[in-house]
Amino acid sequence: MLKGAEVFLRCLRAEGVELVFGYPGGAIMPLYDALEGSGIRHVLTRHEQGAVFAAEGHARATGEVGVAIATSGPGATNLVTGIADAKMDSVPLVCITGQVRSALIGSDAFQETDVFGLTLSLTKWSRLVRSIAEIPAVIAEGFYWAREGRPGPVVIDIPTDFLKAKIEFCGPASFTPRPRPSTSSAATEFAPGVISLLQKATRPVALVGAGVKLSGAVSHLRQLLDSINVPAFATVHGLGAVVPSQSYYLGMVGMHGTRAANMALHETDLLLVFGARLDDRVTGDPTRFAPHAKIVHFEIDPAQLDRVRPCELAVLGNLAETIPSFRKAIENAPLPDWSDWRRVACGPDRAELDPRGLAQPTIRFLDELFGRLPENSVILADVGQHQMWAAQRYRFAAPRGFITSGGLGAMGFALPAAVGVQLSKPASTVLCVSGDGGFQMNIQELATVRRLNLPIKMVIVDNKYLGMVRQWQQLFYQRNYAETDLSDNPDFVEIAKAYRINAVRLNEQAMDDYPVTGQTADLLEGFLASREPELLVFDCAPEANVYPMVPAGAALSEMLFEEE
Repeated sequence: MLKGAEVFLRCLRAEGVELVFGYPGGAIMPLYDALEGSGIRHVLTRHEQGAVFAAEGHARATGEVGVAIATSGPGATNLVTGIADAKMDSVPLVCITGQVRSALIGSDAFQETDVFGLTLSLTKWSRLVRSIAEIPAVIAEGFYWAREGRPGPVVIDIPTDFLKAKIEFCGPASFTPRPRPSTSSAATEFAPGVISLLQKATRPVALVGAGVKLSGAVSHLRQLLDSINVPAFATVHGLGAVVPSQSYYLGMVGMHGTRAANMALHETDLLLVFGARLDDRVTGDPTRFAPHAKIVHFEIDPAQLDRVRPCELAVLGNLAETIPSFRKAIENAPLPDWSDWRRVACGPDRAELDPRGLAQPTIRFLDELFGRLPENSVILADVGQHQMWAAQRYRFAAPRGFITSGGLGAMGFALPAAVGVQLSKPASTVLCVSGDGGFQMNIQELATVRRLNLPIKMVIVDNKYLGMVRQWQQLFYQRNYAETDLSDNPDFVEIAKAYRINAVRLNEQAMDDYPVTGQTADLLEGFLASREPELLVFDCAPEANVYPMVPAGAALSEMLFEEE
């Protein structure tokens, strides 16, 4: 006979869970009471949003299911942003929330919230546990759906009385879904169509998204791209899937993508999409997206097909199966010589037109920092201008080496997510790049970093503005900087010291000599080499802008390279 809380934890262990993040409270207290001796390590964050972002960091870095725990009411509602973030970015996540006693549900009891209803549109699957007996089955099914197909978030809401009551435990349950037609497209079915389109194409390109990483198809994709040798580019979540040193790789595509990538996508006559949902940040004006192209879409989620415009051929299935099948099918197929197209798309004439280029001190700073990182590093970017600068300068071939909140764009993501990454990858250098706005949204997690003595390298790009919003206000709202002024920021160095974390400030003038030498070089090398948590504040010019930039409603070919 075991308490429901003990059953719950044993079922989590059966799913391979060894690490969870959370914040206790009344309704979830019985679960915390049973943690000792469960074999599960619990990490206390200082806010429930910190817990869910840390669980996401663990999941994004490892591919395993992240687990976050919160109590009822405000504890559960504080998880909502992270749940939405996991849904948008296809992160396998299970959130466990305590609920008021089952007899009180619907009575507006203290800290009662309809968590099931609140998160219904944000989850792949969710359940309010209705009896202690169904705990094993609910956990088994929840973890199945978090992992299956396109990964995503699951919520399990459990009344506190079920955690306290006892039941005879017969072991964890397993879940077998109802049989359904296979979603994998046999190569014999789709390969002839793709080969025919390739043979007719004069300007083919490949667009690489997060699905390549999530499906474990990175090595297969790289072999395919080496074989067909067409210009290729990546979404922000696709960074690292293509080896950056390859001559056919054009960098990131989209609103702040490279000129070469955006122009190639605009001019292509055949677009091969691998695991990308083609959201507005990638397409620009959807009515003018790849206007001359036929589209072949390799995708596991049928809901992502035909979102912008109908594709000529959909290859539905796990990319780890469909890409190698396609590569094998084209081994002996005669394909055109696209060398002239590659010379145009990948040539020097497509270099960036930003007249400042590396003259921007922040870009030089990130290049200096990234250039000193070991290969096993993980870079986490928060949301804002610094996020796009970091994505543009990312030059690593590590599929899970660049992590950010993409689809939701949740400020405050990076610091707690870095906690989850560092715990999951203790031997890796974890670099957290934040803005002065986003860093303050979860600044309390400095306490978590210090308590666990995590050697996270934290960078704040401090321009004393909500930089991305200010950039839009400058370019499209006649410089009406309404409520974006952060000139009264606290002294981040002193705040870090209050948390007993080493901190230093670096100004733009330190980047005058490029590449840097002397004291600045020593500072950067010491910052990265330390096995203690470290904070570096970089003073960025208040009106520094991220270019290239595709304005809202514009085509990808209509990039801005400076204020017009």
